[in-house]
Amino acid sequence: MGTPHFAAIATLIGELRGAGPPSNIYMLIQNKVTLARALSKMGYCSRREGEKLVLEGRVSLKGKVITDPHFWCVPEKDNLRVDGKLVGKKEFVTIAFHKPSGVVTTREDELGRKTIYDVLGEMGQWLAPVGRLDKDTAGLLILTNDTQLGEKITNPQKHSAKTYEVRLGKPLDPLALGAIRSGMSLDGEELLPAEISTFEKNEPGYWAEIILREGKNRQIRRMFEHLGNLVLELRRTQIGKLELGGLEEGKWKYLTRENLALLR
Repeated sequence: MGTPHFAAIATLIGELRGAGPPSNIYMLIQNKVTLARALSKMGYCSRREGEKLVLEGRVSLKGKVITDPHFWCVPEKDNLRVDGKLVGKKEFVTIAFHKPSGVVTTREDELGRKTIYDVLGEMGQWLAPVGRLDKDTAGLLILTNDTQLGEKITNPQKHSAKTYEVRLGKPLDPLALGAIRSGMSLDGEELLPAEISTFEKNEPGYWAEIILREGKNRQIRRMFEHLGNLVLELRRTQIGKLELGGLEEGKWKYLTRENLALLR
């Protein structure tokens, strides 16, 4: 039996892994990545920001300016530079941030609202948020320059648990609790079952803890609105097994290797 042709093998791998045409798989085997992906992989910026830098003509390989974000390269060998400065692989940094309410999870806001980067200052300059919390939601937010870590945490197929503390306008009745626990239909979309329990707190309102394994836009607020209740306060207290703990609002802390293991 003869040796299988490379293209046939590559096509099969592509079909199994969704990597695309054989030429792309050949590049991957050669340890090549696209230029925008290279900037992200090396912790310089996000892939989208990398595409913008390339299109602006600010990125070069081996002394030649490249304006195609999908140009293939080996970043460690091709003398990758941005604005003439050599890009080296950065040390990965990941932090836990207690996002305050009233702050948006974006780098710039067209409406001029305060962003998480206004709160973080210089610390957040090269870090990207892993997922989002809406403006009126406080709590645990992870920021990192490790894009692979971010992709693992936000992978929807993992159904990672995220725990929230919610203050409601009125008590939850058994029907509402049952609907949340069994999985609701919301705006024509089926939601995964969620864990929920009520508890008492030395503050006004009716309190509950809810654990989601998906992250739809404003999901918790929309769920309770659908059930005829009003969310007065919402805070994320845990991602995976990593707890917000006593981290004060507006403060951040470095995550250790042991901390990161709790996220996986």
